[in-house]
Amino acid sequence: MKTLVEQLREALLSRSPRERIMLLAAALVVACTLLYLLVWEPLVTADLQRKAALERARLTAARIEEIAVRVQSMSAGRRTDRNTSLLAAVDQTSRSPTLGKAPSRLQPEGDREVKIWIDDVPFDNLLRWLQELDTRYGITPASAEIERAAAAGVVNVRLTLVRG
Repeated sequence: MKTLVEQLREALLSRSPRERIMLLAAALVVACTLLYLLVWEPLVTADLQRKAALERARLTAARIEEIAVRVQSMSAGRRTDRNTSLLAAVDQTSRSPTLGKAPSRLQPEGDREVKIWIDDVPFDNLLRWLQELDTRYGITPASAEIERAAAAGVVNVRLTLVRG
Protein backbone atom coordinates (compact mmCIF):
# COMPACT_ATOMS: atom_id res chain seq x y z
CA MET A 1 0.00 0.00 0.00
CA LYS A 2 2.88 2.38 0.78
CA THR A 3 4.29 1.86 -2.64
CA LEU A 4 1.04 2.91 -4.28
CA VAL A 5 0.84 6.05 -2.12
CA GLU A 6 4.49 6.83 -2.83
CA GLN A 7 3.96 6.30 -6.55
CA LEU A 8 0.99 8.67 -6.55
CA ARG A 9 2.97 11.25 -4.59
CA GLU A 10 5.88 11.05 -6.97
CA ALA A 11 3.54 11.34 -9.96
CA LEU A 12 1.91 14.39 -8.40
CA LEU A 13 5.25 16.02 -7.54
CA SER A 14 6.53 15.42 -11.06
CA ARG A 15 3.70 17.54 -12.45
CA SER A 16 3.82 21.29 -12.81
CA PRO A 17 2.17 23.36 -10.04
CA ARG A 18 -0.74 24.18 -12.32
CA GLU A 19 -1.37 20.48 -13.12
CA ARG A 20 -1.11 19.60 -9.41
CA ILE A 21 -3.80 22.14 -8.54
CA MET A 22 -6.04 20.81 -11.31
CA LEU A 23 -5.52 17.18 -10.21
CA LEU A 24 -6.21 18.01 -6.56
CA ALA A 25 -9.31 20.00 -7.55
CA ALA A 26 -10.53 17.08 -9.70
CA ALA A 27 -9.87 14.65 -6.82
CA LEU A 28 -11.83 16.92 -4.48
CA VAL A 29 -14.76 17.08 -6.94
CA VAL A 30 -14.74 13.27 -7.33
CA ALA A 31 -14.59 12.80 -3.53
CA CYS A 32 -17.50 15.23 -2.99
CA THR A 33 -19.53 13.54 -5.76
CA LEU A 34 -18.93 10.10 -4.26
CA LEU A 35 -19.82 11.35 -0.80
CA TYR A 36 -23.05 12.86 -2.15
CA LEU A 37 -24.05 9.82 -4.23
CA LEU A 38 -23.09 7.12 -1.73
CA VAL A 39 -24.03 8.77 1.57
CA TRP A 40 -26.14 11.91 1.39
CA GLU A 41 -28.61 11.05 -1.41
CA PRO A 42 -29.56 7.60 0.01
CA LEU A 43 -30.16 9.18 3.43
CA VAL A 44 -32.39 11.90 1.97
CA THR A 45 -34.28 9.41 -0.24
CA ALA A 46 -34.89 7.07 2.70
CA ASP A 47 -36.10 9.98 4.82
CA LEU A 48 -38.54 11.08 2.12
CA GLN A 49 -39.83 7.52 1.76
CA ARG A 50 -40.35 7.23 5.52
CA LYS A 51 -42.19 10.56 5.58
CA ALA A 52 -44.43 9.45 2.71
CA ALA A 53 -45.14 6.13 4.45
CA LEU A 54 -45.95 7.97 7.67
CA GLU A 55 -48.36 10.27 5.84
CA ARG A 56 -50.07 7.27 4.18
CA ALA A 57 -50.36 5.59 7.59
CA ARG A 58 -51.86 8.75 9.10
CA LEU A 59 -54.39 9.00 6.27
CA THR A 60 -55.30 5.34 6.73
CA ALA A 61 -55.70 5.82 10.47
CA ALA A 62 -57.90 8.88 9.92
CA ARG A 63 -60.03 6.92 7.45
CA ILE A 64 -60.39 4.04 9.90
CA GLU A 65 -61.44 6.44 12.65
CA GLU A 66 -63.99 8.03 10.32
CA ILE A 67 -65.42 4.63 9.44
CA ALA A 68 -65.52 3.65 13.12
CA VAL A 69 -67.49 6.80 13.95
CA ARG A 70 -69.93 6.00 11.12
CA VAL A 71 -70.36 2.41 12.29
CA GLN A 72 -70.95 3.55 15.87
CA SER A 73 -73.50 6.13 14.77
CA MET A 74 -75.24 3.56 12.59
CA SER A 75 -75.34 0.99 15.36
CA ALA A 76 -76.52 3.65 17.81
CA GLY A 77 -79.31 4.57 15.42
CA ARG A 78 -80.23 0.91 15.06
CA ARG A 79 -81.72 0.32 18.45
CA THR A 80 -83.90 -2.73 18.34
CA ASP A 81 -87.05 -2.92 20.40
CA ARG A 82 -86.71 -6.19 22.30
CA ASN A 83 -89.50 -5.39 24.74
CA THR A 84 -92.25 -6.02 22.19
CA SER A 85 -93.09 -9.71 21.96
CA LEU A 86 -92.16 -11.55 18.80
CA LEU A 87 -95.78 -12.28 17.87
CA ALA A 88 -96.91 -8.69 18.53
CA ALA A 89 -94.05 -7.21 16.50
CA VAL A 90 -94.73 -9.50 13.53
CA ASP A 91 -98.49 -8.91 13.69
CA GLN A 92 -98.10 -5.14 14.03
CA THR A 93 -95.62 -4.73 11.16
CA SER A 94 -97.45 -7.16 8.87
CA ARG A 95 -100.47 -4.84 8.96
CA SER A 96 -98.36 -1.79 8.08
CA PRO A 97 -98.28 -0.35 4.54
CA THR A 98 -94.74 -1.69 4.06
CA LEU A 99 -95.98 -5.21 3.38
CA GLY A 100 -99.18 -4.01 1.77
CA LYS A 101 -101.11 -7.18 2.58
CA ALA A 102 -102.12 -8.88 5.80
CA PRO A 103 -100.85 -12.43 6.30
CA SER A 104 -103.27 -15.25 5.61
CA ARG A 105 -102.05 -17.20 8.64
CA LEU A 106 -99.91 -16.44 11.69
CA GLN A 107 -98.89 -19.25 14.03
CA PRO A 108 -96.72 -18.80 17.16
CA GLU A 109 -94.29 -21.60 18.01
CA GLY A 110 -93.37 -20.79 21.60
CA ASP A 111 -91.82 -17.47 22.58
CA ARG A 112 -88.93 -17.53 20.12
CA GLU A 113 -90.53 -18.47 16.79
CA VAL A 114 -93.48 -17.46 14.59
CA LYS A 115 -94.63 -19.11 11.38
CA ILE A 116 -96.34 -16.85 8.90
CA TRP A 117 -98.10 -17.45 5.56
CA ILE A 118 -98.58 -14.58 3.12
CA ASP A 119 -100.17 -15.08 -0.30
CA ASP A 120 -99.90 -12.83 -3.36
CA VAL A 121 -97.50 -10.28 -1.89
CA PRO A 122 -95.14 -8.17 -4.05
CA PHE A 123 -91.60 -9.52 -3.60
CA ASP A 124 -90.11 -6.03 -3.11
CA ASN A 125 -92.61 -5.28 -0.34
CA LEU A 126 -91.71 -8.58 1.34
CA LEU A 127 -88.01 -7.67 1.35
CA ARG A 128 -88.73 -4.19 2.77
CA TRP A 129 -90.90 -5.71 5.49
CA LEU A 130 -88.21 -8.25 6.43
CA GLN A 131 -85.67 -5.44 6.65
CA GLU A 132 -88.02 -3.43 8.86
CA LEU A 133 -88.44 -6.44 11.17
CA ASP A 134 -84.68 -6.85 11.41
CA THR A 135 -83.94 -3.16 11.92
CA ARG A 136 -86.67 -2.32 14.42
CA TYR A 137 -87.09 -5.57 16.32
CA GLY A 138 -84.07 -7.78 15.58
CA ILE A 139 -86.33 -10.41 13.96
CA THR A 140 -84.90 -12.45 11.08
CA PRO A 141 -86.15 -15.35 8.98
CA ALA A 142 -84.91 -18.77 10.12
CA SER A 143 -86.43 -20.44 7.07
CA ALA A 144 -88.32 -19.27 4.03
CA GLU A 145 -90.30 -21.01 1.35
CA ILE A 146 -91.06 -18.67 -1.53
CA GLU A 147 -93.17 -19.61 -4.55
CA ARG A 148 -93.82 -17.51 -7.61
CA ALA A 149 -97.45 -16.46 -7.96
CA ALA A 150 -99.34 -16.00 -11.22
CA ALA A 151 -98.64 -12.26 -11.49
CA ALA A 152 -95.15 -10.91 -12.22
CA GLY A 153 -93.21 -9.86 -9.13
CA VAL A 154 -95.71 -11.45 -6.77
CA VAL A 155 -94.95 -14.40 -4.47
CA ASN A 156 -96.54 -16.74 -1.95
CA VAL A 157 -94.41 -17.03 1.19
CA ARG A 158 -94.12 -19.36 4.16
CA LEU A 159 -91.69 -17.93 6.75
CA THR A 160 -90.35 -18.97 10.11
CA LEU A 161 -89.27 -15.83 11.97
CA VAL A 162 -87.05 -15.76 15.05
CA ARG A 163 -85.56 -13.03 17.19
CA GLY A 164 -81.77 -12.97 16.91
